[in-house]
Amino acid sequence: MKAILEFDLPEEEGQHKLALDGWKWMDVCNELDQWLRGIQKHTDQKTLTVDEVRDRLHEEMSSSGLSFD
Repeated sequence: MKAILEFDLPEEEGQHKLALDGWKWMDVCNELDQWLRGIQKHTDQKTLTVDEVRDRLHEEMSSSGLSFD
């Protein structure tokens, strides 16, 4: 079984990039989950601010070359 994705470039360049970078987004989510798990398991910290989580998300995205743009 084969799956072939086709894009009309340059019109669908954004969708094409998302398809190519899907594994990077999965890695960002996994890293964020592992960070949260580590805090939960190894610290007494019970809460995080929205800013702390967003900062970490943006760090992970940046290190993977990703952005919301």
